[in-house]
Amino acid sequence: MSFSFKKSALVLGVVAMLTAFPSVAADKKTVTINAASMFDKDHPFTQTYAKFGELVNKYQDEVNIDVKISLNKAMGIEPDFLRFMSQGESVDMAIIAPGNLAQRVPDIAIVDMPLMFKDLAHRNRVLASDAFKGIEADVIKRANIRAIGYAGGVSRNLISNYPINNMNELKGFRLRVQGAPIWAKVFTAVGAVPSVIAYDEVYSAVQTGVVQGLENERFGYTQQRFYEVAPHYTLTEHSLTVRPLFLSEKAFGKFSPKVQAAILKAGAEAGKFGSEVELAMEGKALDEQVGKKLVTVHAFADADKAKFRELATPALLQYVKDAKLEEVYNKMQAVK
Repeated sequence: MSFSFKKSALVLGVVAMLTAFPSVAADKKTVTINAASMFDKDHPFTQTYAKFGELVNKYQDEVNIDVKISLNKAMGIEPDFLRFMSQGESVDMAIIAPGNLAQRVPDIAIVDMPLMFKDLAHRNRVLASDAFKGIEADVIKRANIRAIGYAGGVSRNLISNYPINNMNELKGFRLRVQGAPIWAKVFTAVGAVPSVIAYDEVYSAVQTGVVQGLENERFGYTQQRFYEVAPHYTLTEHSLTVRPLFLSEKAFGKFSPKVQAAILKAGAEAGKFGSEVELAMEGKALDEQVGKKLVTVHAFADADKAKFRELATPALLQYVKDAKLEEVYNKMQAVK
């Protein structure tokens, strides 16, 4: 595994390896997998890629796989990653939110719909089941990428430039939502006014008053410095994230069945690792900004969370029916 800004160190390391083990190094082919991150080297998504690079070489010895990571939006944002991977160029691996894939593969929106999971344990059991197998196959067919693991697992909450403490104060709130139509439907149902805006344009949209905030995880809130323009963070916990780790089919197809099996094993474990890292880290950065008095945290009472669910559920169920996803939805809900 290597980061793009450590190229000289990598070269020195390879030279040292060749000197120490000339016959082994000469016999083993090195294949580069280009991973793209919108964030820095410490972000859980970036750490997921690094973990994959470590594990995939542990689980097979046929080739040396070098995971080269481009950081801080050097390759764009998630829709760009998807386009590159689908075309089989520039980017081989990326974590992409289902909402950013929904235009290409509409059914994937159900994977991380609001209010979908009862709790984190239920989410993890659903991911361990075969509930998404049909959708995973559809992603390969329609987008030419393959889910090899699942990161995420943290809750999404409201971010605003004014205090939101309850459902009444949510009414009329203009917020940015993800591109999958279900997100706009849910927030319309609870009385807010949603808009679909590209992630890299959200900061300026809040700053200029186009929207009054967004919904996001704690980590994204602090990493993107949204607190500078929206210093209120309201714990609605309206969604638990599922963040698939994707590999392009072109890259996957380059390897033998033995290496492909190692990729799938390493991807599954790296996704779980990424979830654990994000869950462990998600509150620390937010607490730091609260300590500096840059952020005020609010929390919905149980009654407000229940009201949110009551208003949103009919929209969710109608979406599931219209999309003909009742079978997948029922399978997810049936997981115990």
